[in-house]
Amino acid sequence: MRRGLMSWSREELPASVLDERVARLRAGMKREGLAAVLAYTSFAEPAAVHWLTNFTPYWSEAMLLVLPDEAPVLLASLTPRVHGWIREVSHLGEVVSAPRLAQGVLDMLAGKGVQPGARLGVVGLDSLPAAVALPLMKAWGAAAIVDAAPMFAAIRQPCGKEELALAGRALGIARRAVAGVPDDVPDTSVLAAAIEASARAAGAEEVLYRVAPDLSRGGALGRLEGEFALGAAYALELSVAYKGHWIRLGGSHARGAPPEGWEAARAWFDDSLSRLAGRGADGLPAAPAGAARWTLESCTGVQPLSLARTDEQEFVPLPPGSLAVFSAHAALEGGHWYRSAPLTLGGGGQRGQVLRG
Repeated sequence: MRRGLMSWSREELPASVLDERVARLRAGMKREGLAAVLAYTSFAEPAAVHWLTNFTPYWSEAMLLVLPDEAPVLLASLTPRVHGWIREVSHLGEVVSAPRLAQGVLDMLAGKGVQPGARLGVVGLDSLPAAVALPLMKAWGAAAIVDAAPMFAAIRQPCGKEELALAGRALGIARRAVAGVPDDVPDTSVLAAAIEASARAAGAEEVLYRVAPDLSRGGALGRLEGEFALGAAYALELSVAYKGHWIRLGGSHARGAPPEGWEAARAWFDDSLSRLAGRGADGLPAAPAGAARWTLESCTGVQPLSLARTDEQEFVPLPPGSLAVFSAHAALEGGHWYRSAPLTLGGGGQRGQVLRG
């Protein structure tokens, strides 16, 4: 059992913050006419349940049940021997063992007096595993189960000061890890070893990275599967989790003189970050030579970061104060270029900020 991976400090994230988040969800449930809300969680999709309870299931799956007037209930496909650990790191009501997760949910709803046919919202419905979704829909009635993702997205942001502080800690870990990579790093294996050693020693729970090994040949970032030599210019994207709070940091690195166009791209990116923190995504300046594609990502559901907006389309509206990651790719005359950085969005008379870590 990986007890040491995540502890809960009430000084960093008071229980009152989690209570207020659940209250925001309940207000949304009332507006939507939902008798209950379920939020799925797994190692790959931990964000919604962690935001509500501080719990992340590192090796299994679980479902959180939120009712209008009771403490949230966690149904976990884990043996009771880990329930003590779950209670230690989380803020919720009952913890119930549910090896068959869908049946456990149905039994708990019946025990709480919620009858089939009542409107049931599910955060993460579109990615709910079939082994959970199909029995649940068959027994409850598919028409009564609704996607609660839009409602949850509307209450998930803006972030609070406690979340911002923990994201800043994660960013500091990422910055130190990148700064510790040797200038003469020869390949992705040495790069990964340097990143892992620094980030893990600083308390990172998860460290994910993608690399574009040679920006003179292409700018596509990929997960490391095998060892690749690094060119004179490469790009690194680093995603770090600290106490369940994820941050993403990325940049282009040159061993020697920066390729042509990089300085203009950096200036455009810095100006864009400032504008995003000032008044949101409207009015970003034109990209260098019109070559850059940009994205805004934020936590709006079960995944730590989801695509919210691109230079071409908005997917999820983000209110002022939202914690987001701004990323840009450009194909320049001197080769490809990439950078990403976190910030809180401005807008509506509210000023955001670029995170420094």
